[in-house]
Amino acid sequence: MLKHMLTAILFLHYPTFAKESVLIENVTVVSSHLQEPLLKAHVLISDGRIKAVSSSKIEKTFDVQVIDGTALYLAPGIMDSHVHVSSIPGMGFGVEPVAQKNEALAEEYYKQQPYSFLYYGITQVVDPNPGLEWKKFTASEIHPDYYRCEVITSRSTFPLVEKNDELSKSMFSYIVEQDVAETAQNSPEQIGKRIAESGASCIKIYFEDGYGDESHWPLLSDDTLKRIRKSASQHKLPLVAHANALDMYQRAIDAEVDVIAHGLWNWGEFSRETEVSKSMHGVLNQLMSKSTGYMTTQRVIAGLGELMLHNSHGVSEYSKVTPEELIEWYKQPSAQWFKEELRAGFDGLPDEVIARIFLKDRVGKGNKILKILTEADYPLLLGSDFPGSPSFSNQPGLTTFLEMKVMADAGVSLAAILSAATINNARQFNIDEDYGTVEVGKVANLLLLEQNPLNTVDAWSNIHHIILHGEVFNRSDFAADTIANKSLQRTSR
Repeated sequence: MLKHMLTAILFLHYPTFAKESVLIENVTVVSSHLQEPLLKAHVLISDGRIKAVSSSKIEKTFDVQVIDGTALYLAPGIMDSHVHVSSIPGMGFGVEPVAQKNEALAEEYYKQQPYSFLYYGITQVVDPNPGLEWKKFTASEIHPDYYRCEVITSRSTFPLVEKNDELSKSMFSYIVEQDVAETAQNSPEQIGKRIAESGASCIKIYFEDGYGDESHWPLLSDDTLKRIRKSASQHKLPLVAHANALDMYQRAIDAEVDVIAHGLWNWGEFSRETEVSKSMHGVLNQLMSKSTGYMTTQRVIAGLGELMLHNSHGVSEYSKVTPEELIEWYKQPSAQWFKEELRAGFDGLPDEVIARIFLKDRVGKGNKILKILTEADYPLLLGSDFPGSPSFSNQPGLTTFLEMKVMADAGVSLAAILSAATINNARQFNIDEDYGTVEVGKVANLLLLEQNPLNTVDAWSNIHHIILHGEVFNRSDFAADTIANKSLQRTSR
């Protein structure tokens, strides 16, 4: 039974391994474990893993595919540690009302989504709220390696308390009962055990007592949080926390979570301040002293602001990652429902004012936090929280790249961005034996780039080839505007 379970879990994470060996010659290797790039390197890939990285030439065999890496840069594939593959930009999760009304569009999106991540070089993802449609992602013939958290919530706490219909509530399977014995079916202990047995890679809990200035939702009790923490540790599952406000950060840190899955853009009682207060510095010092993971997720806020801009659906890059039918739907009045909700939430302020609140004020606050952590040389995690909301201004793959650009704009060094996108995420989720660097023995999820990512963040969007488990693809193989008219063609054929 255990053997069958482990086999099933393996196939959920990994696509089919390539049968052909690949030899990349005269390439520059860029990887966080190296003090400086390795020039004119030769890299052999076989059985989906890196077999050799050498400064000397490697003998070719008759069955090896040879790639000339001259003027190219070989880097690890990107890992986005915060995406939601069941959530459709502009619609929300697949079981929610707007997606249910547009099932055909939703299905077209789900078919394209794995390729869109790969188009931008994302070869591993972590999904901290998988919803009910995540198996559509892993059922794709080719997809990034997929890891998921499972959510523990209660009927009286966020996010379940926010859902208004039974179908939306059905997303949550692990409903904890507080103040029950360890042996009770829905105790923190039994739920932790069931999550571990499901093949999940982590547990997610929410610290959210209300949007904006609201604070009317209850939180899980301190005792329940301690029991969840203990259960997660027992099953070696990282504990990930949703939190983006100062007081919620403090609660998450007190609960000894491993990762806070959002940037700190809601400053609470200091919201009118322009600089980080002494109290906020104290919270950040606690975070760093406990080595709590920090995801940036600035694109959550940027996506809200951009939605309010004129012609926000007309971004040219969308054609590469979004089905044409869905782009056309974004132009329709029915697709503006979330924009109308934002307008109502801001009491009818002009769209440009709402956009400025998000894009200048809140993104600016998150950038100030990033600056403090960067100056302390604190390791960051690349996490976009794609799509972050029902905004269609965040699209798969593109959002991750834009998150990296936001980090660069905030002053994060290109070397730190490389680490955040590769080895830091792999270590945080205990998969660094397989991912995160270009080293012998690791899974061959790699990118051949046309520019050095240590010279420009734009290198991450100038992709020559994507290598997934040793199988080599042209970037154009994954583009939405071409994939609709042809099946994927592997370059090794």
